[in-house]
Amino acid sequence: MKRPSKYVGIDLFCGCGGVTRGFLDAGINVALGVDWEPAFKATYERNNRVDYLSCDIRTLSAREILSRINLRGNEALIISSCSPCQPFSLKNAKRTGDGGVDYRADLGFELVRLIKEMRAIGVSPDALFLENVPEFAKSPTWEEIRRELFKHGFSVAQKVVNCAEYGVPQSRRRFIAVALGSWSYVSLPATTHGPGLLPFATVRNAFASLPEIVAGQECEKTPNHRARELSQINMARIKSVPADGGSRTAFPTELVLDCHRKFHGHSDVYGRMKFDEPSPTITTRCVSISNGRYGHPIENRGISVREAARLQTFPDDFVFESTSLESDARMVGNAVPVKVAEIFGSHLISQIERTLSEKRAS
Repeated sequence: MKRPSKYVGIDLFCGCGGVTRGFLDAGINVALGVDWEPAFKATYERNNRVDYLSCDIRTLSAREILSRINLRGNEALIISSCSPCQPFSLKNAKRTGDGGVDYRADLGFELVRLIKEMRAIGVSPDALFLENVPEFAKSPTWEEIRRELFKHGFSVAQKVVNCAEYGVPQSRRRFIAVALGSWSYVSLPATTHGPGLLPFATVRNAFASLPEIVAGQECEKTPNHRARELSQINMARIKSVPADGGSRTAFPTELVLDCHRKFHGHSDVYGRMKFDEPSPTITTRCVSISNGRYGHPIENRGISVREAARLQTFPDDFVFESTSLESDARMVGNAVPVKVAEIFGSHLISQIERTLSEKRAS
């Protein structure tokens, strides 16, 4: 929860608040979340106790942001900017490079604009955190943003990471960059899980202690532990998939979808997760068994919103508020895993402290 700190955060493109919650846990006093989607406001503010500004970031000035966060002279400012990933995702038909036009591809430049405006009125952010899909790393958008950050005094460290290597019970490859002002040396936090390190967190770890439910049911005791209802034929399909990692190749002939009779791709759809491995990447459609390997390992249903949230390392007291299961799943799937945000937030604090110590010693 929000508490006094000499580190102040701004979460741009904050969604429901995965980065905000992780930064708060790290000791960064997030003062403002910004996103265009008004439907996220209730979830964000209830769980983070931080003001949520719903607006088109292109219309937002640095002066207005600073007027809302009440930054003091002795506080370090950390900005998170996780601009929309859809324009760069290989799964997006509108992605740049295919001739499609998607205005969201340019939203990452808003961070640079706001930094310029802040510097013009005497405020220089101390550190930055950026996250996107792996394809973003090779995009012209990122190349230009990185050049602009360097022009304005930031050193940058970047890498495509697998969140499972930071203790997230999910295989989730993401581009992450961190930056420090004054061209101070910056690094990425060391990975903690994998070969020679701690064992990967698993689906079994994440789902432990959750009550058993059936398709279409919502648990009364655990918030958001609700699974999507299945049609009769999809119930027959999931029942035919072997437990703990089985796939749709086990479907009897009469249950095979017409689109799969001559096409053998997308082999994960209608599959079950494996208990003793990290889960597949959680997406905005993670509660639908027809959109990936989102079947429960042993129960005859897709995973619940709460199970997806646990795979994204949201605590159970983080309650998603919307009018539909699909909207809740969209909030979960779009989020940065809380544990990753906490680790990188803590690392940025240590990098700022190191830089300050070096300046005092020189």
